[in-house]
Amino acid sequence: MDQILFVDEIIHALKEEGYAIASMGLYDPRYWVKSSFDIAARKDFLLMIKIVLNIDKIPAELIEDLKLIAYFFNATPLVIGKETRKAQLRDDVVYERRNIPAMNLTTFKNLLKNNQIYVISRKGGFYTKVDKDKIHDLRLERGLSLQEVASQLEVSRKAVYLFERMNQIKEENALQLERLFKQSLRLPVDVFNWEIEKEEFHPSVEETDFQAEIKELFENLGCNIYWAKKAPFDAITSEIEETKVKSEESCLITGLSLSRRMAIYNRLQLISEISKVARKLSMFIIEDGKLPAIDNVLVLQKAILEKMKDIKELYEKLKKIKQVFY
Repeated sequence: MDQILFVDEIIHALKEEGYAIASMGLYDPRYWVKSSFDIAARKDFLLMIKIVLNIDKIPAELIEDLKLIAYFFNATPLVIGKETRKAQLRDDVVYERRNIPAMNLTTFKNLLKNNQIYVISRKGGFYTKVDKDKIHDLRLERGLSLQEVASQLEVSRKAVYLFERMNQIKEENALQLERLFKQSLRLPVDVFNWEIEKEEFHPSVEETDFQAEIKELFENLGCNIYWAKKAPFDAITSEIEETKVKSEESCLITGLSLSRRMAIYNRLQLISEISKVARKLSMFIIEDGKLPAIDNVLVLQKAILEKMKDIKELYEKLKKIKQVFY
């Protein structure tokens, strides 16, 4: 299966489950933009999906971008692939690459259908989360000692002791315990609520003169700007006050261009579609000139930004643009 067919299958699976989609190949997958994410999709959760055939071949800077975007968008980052350097990805298993969940197409389809995934691949094998307190309580209810359970499972007494104290144990041990106690003990991997900590991404980038000027203007308005190296937009802008970072208004998708050429209109359309799915407003800053109006995107000349005294002036302009969210 080549990349385009693989992408088509993923998009079809999302549409079947009623997801709104913005893809980097917005009009034709052959013109796929090389980006830290290939699809933004929303239903109950916002998913930022990167599609690769080999999940071990994702560049570090691309993963950093994906974490940055997922954090500010309150999104779940996902990598969908087919293989690692050593083997095909197993069905119904969640893998991790730089703390981003990764899986194959079958697992992804099952996840979309609300089928629970219990197994996670870690160094040393396949593991599953378990209800350790329930294991302990069931053993006591049955009047079994640690050694008696160990003998039935053909493991050491120390292993059973650890089963009652660890959040994750090997998959085969969890299945053995379920057969022994005839109870469900495994807990699903919570992929849709995958947490990204702010400390996990490092949004450093060598700034152009134009970027440095824009950054200074936003800092004067009380905003931080985080540059994205591998995205269809250039940055995410947020208010410095941490309590407001996650609000709709204070996190803005930001694009920049020194050009007035109509060629950048396709980029504006892509930013608009991402904005609709992410439910975040966008702005596109240009040196001078004009660009056509487009949903969810405030096109702003740098000179106008320079005249603004505080962030409220920017929000007032944002309120005037046509807003369409999925």
